[in-house]
Amino acid sequence: MKELQDIISAIENRETGERAALATLVKVGGSTYRSPGARMLMTVDGNTIGAISGGCLEGDIFQKAEAVIESGNPCIVKYDTTSEDDMIWGLGLGCQGVAYVLIEPLEENKLQEIAFIKRCFEARTYGAIATIINIESENKIKLGQRLLLSGDTIINNLSDENLLTDVLKDSQAALKNNSSILNIFKEYELATGKVEVFIEVIQPLLSLIIFGAGYDVLPLVNFSKQLGWHVTVVDNRQREVSKERFMKADKIQLSPPEDILEHIEFTERSVAVVMSHNYLDDLEMLKVLLPANLKYLGILGPKKRTNRILQELKSEGIVPNANIYSPVGLDIGADNSEEIALSIISEIQAVISERNAGFLRVRNAPIHGKNR
Repeated sequence: MKELQDIISAIENRETGERAALATLVKVGGSTYRSPGARMLMTVDGNTIGAISGGCLEGDIFQKAEAVIESGNPCIVKYDTTSEDDMIWGLGLGCQGVAYVLIEPLEENKLQEIAFIKRCFEARTYGAIATIINIESENKIKLGQRLLLSGDTIINNLSDENLLTDVLKDSQAALKNNSSILNIFKEYELATGKVEVFIEVIQPLLSLIIFGAGYDVLPLVNFSKQLGWHVTVVDNRQREVSKERFMKADKIQLSPPEDILEHIEFTERSVAVVMSHNYLDDLEMLKVLLPANLKYLGILGPKKRTNRILQELKSEGIVPNANIYSPVGLDIGADNSEEIALSIISEIQAVISERNAGFLRVRNAPIHGKNR
């Protein structure tokens, strides 16, 4: 998310007339460093933001981007690193996979897509982007034509009406499955030949809501922002100093627990951490949080303390309707506030990604795949 946010910011702040290209990883096979949807912005003066691989493809992609900028025509490049002789033929690739990269000039069609992604982030809504990545036909369909879909908004530059009908249907289906399927590859049979489309689901920024405003919250805020998450800090003691302390947070809410729902919206992309270090404060905040259907609710403190709070709330008729993680964080031997923040961030990432947070060296499934 942070990488894409940086690309959007760079595009918005570029000098007038500055020519650039955007590379997007649109399809992979075997083992690759990045998953589809990874992007890299390149300007004619040599500046780059983002990455498509771990560094082995970027130089060659930049050279091809120069030709794309000059011609104004997008191209698709296939990198096949499955050969054992890969180290010999020039790029020094070692991932043992296949990567397809779409390189496009930063012109109206691409700027439209970037603006669409930004609107999805700002409105905290899902969006689908369907892009033509391969054409085996002779008609007016062109590489890089796309359909943008979010709610009732449809932005279309697909030139074939029959293709539009099918792509729209599949894009709508992708949005319905937004939490589990982020990248879809569809092949459509037209009268003049086949067309392959990459359908990408743009997710809203992950919203982390931290209840507590002690000094140990600061590294949690900083790490979260480095990942591009939307961060809210709730100080139920309503201390004005919190506004200065947590300047990097997107929102600082000074309000008692009973007023939280008036100021904060919980969605399926919301996660929360309770870390006020005060038993009664945690008790009051959990009265608000437990009924929410949060995918992740972390509670700082010993398990015995959390169980006591939950039992007390249960006696008041408040039954948990959230996935509680307490003690919060992964078992990485964390001791100071920075290490604890790292363990919390890692646990949240694992839960949101539906991973078990184990060692990759013992994983038998693909690194970028789901556990199921």
